[in-house]
Amino acid sequence: MRLANKVAIVTGGSQGIGEAIAKSYASEGAKVAILNRNSEKATRVVKEIEAAGGTAAGFSCDIAKLSSINTAVAAARAYFGNIDILVNNAGAYLMTPIGSTEEADVDQMLDVNIKGVFFLTQAVLPDFERKGEGVIINIGSIFGNTGFPGSAIYCATKGAVELMTKTLSLELRDRNIRVNSIAPGWIETPLNEVYRSSSEEFMRRAKERFGGENPWMQPQELTGSALFLATDEARSIMGATIFVDRGWAAY
Repeated sequence: MRLANKVAIVTGGSQGIGEAIAKSYASEGAKVAILNRNSEKATRVVKEIEAAGGTAAGFSCDIAKLSSINTAVAAARAYFGNIDILVNNAGAYLMTPIGSTEEADVDQMLDVNIKGVFFLTQAVLPDFERKGEGVIINIGSIFGNTGFPGSAIYCATKGAVELMTKTLSLELRDRNIRVNSIAPGWIETPLNEVYRSSSEEFMRRAKERFGGENPWMQPQELTGSALFLATDEARSIMGATIFVDRGWAAY
């Protein structure tokens, strides 16, 4: 059990990448706190983890609101006693072509993808400082390193996550708190389902950068990296972004 006796918060852990990471961590002995807006979905994942012999609990949280973040983290702390790992996975993706972008779309992605990541990190900081160690893993995107048409705001927010990862890593390393990020490739999740099913242009551009018929990865393909970064095996990795993208960044 590589994460025995550890408590991990996974935001957006009720589906997609977050669900896969939550289940992977639980299978390695971690107690998992799933922070999610949809309590029904979170309950399903918790029950599946428990059925497999793991330990988990769900906590309602709107990642875009500081008060909700602080309340949820306090509830997870009270339930499990401490926090050892934070996975900032929850994200918002909307295609926003220049010329037709609404202010509400921009606000949503800024609030979830940037503000939420920063304030969740700040919320768990007292736990990490009390223990003298901690791990933060931010789920970024290949879009944070390479551009993609029609997604300027999303790309900008994920680029901010990558730079925030580096900066917070430098700020927190003397406190034995490791901050790293994972940049997934094209992961098949509910977040992008509407574009996969309705946008021929979206799919055409995706296939341009990949060999083979199907450019889409499955959420489980990220769990190895997320698990490794959470363990002591990665104790000297700080401020890094690991690309799990089937070669997108090398295209």
